[in-house]
Amino acid sequence: MTQANTHEREALVRQYLETKNESLKESILVAYQNLVTFIARKLAFNTDDVPDLIQTGNMGLLKALETYDISRNIAFSTYASSTIIGDIRHYIRDKALIVKLPRKLQEQYSKIRHYIKEKTAEWDRAPTVPEIAKGLDLTEEAVLESMEAGQSFRVVSLDKPIQTSKSSNDTFSLMDNLGTGDKNDDMLTREMINNALTVLSEREKKLIQLRFYEGLTQKEIANRLAISQMHVSRLLNDALKKLRQKITMST
Repeated sequence: MTQANTHEREALVRQYLETKNESLKESILVAYQNLVTFIARKLAFNTDDVPDLIQTGNMGLLKALETYDISRNIAFSTYASSTIIGDIRHYIRDKALIVKLPRKLQEQYSKIRHYIKEKTAEWDRAPTVPEIAKGLDLTEEAVLESMEAGQSFRVVSLDKPIQTSKSSNDTFSLMDNLGTGDKNDDMLTREMINNALTVLSEREKKLIQLRFYEGLTQKEIANRLAISQMHVSRLLNDALKKLRQKITMST
């Protein structure tokens, strides 16, 4: 992108904000199409998804146009990028849920979470599975199925710091271990990692969750899974290697 093109694009945005001329929207979409396409390709897990993500990104761009405040002295491309990334991220998550998690399970899991929160506050303890089943008029099998399915779609904060041990103030995160680099690209990097996680087996995802979300040590993971600590270390290294390779291929 040349400096001249940047000025021209920003001038189009200013002109629209001053005139609200709807015909300018098409020109703005064309002017910022490289930005939308770049973000869509970064966030896409499959190349087949790119056209849909571009359309979603275009809607995000137009949404940003309506809320942009030129007096804040922030470049429109910077402001719009956040909205575009957010809209594409929500599209990907919604699509994944629709494809992989039946609506009935989504609804049941939502009710179960609400019931657990309500009763925990009331009883000062979490309700048991039989209590949940009785309270919501479900079978225990249905409760367990919904909880298992719902937990598998819980979104992990990939840059959330985790203590290396209970007696240490040192912290780490999944992003730290993947060595993704550029801090200015954190928003895209997090989404790339989210997409890359899909290449892992269920066992590898479980290990990643235990280590980087729940903060368990390798020894604690080994005890929980009844395998050796060396085996845990090897499996984690393999999982992280797969993630790095997938992210590298996406950049």
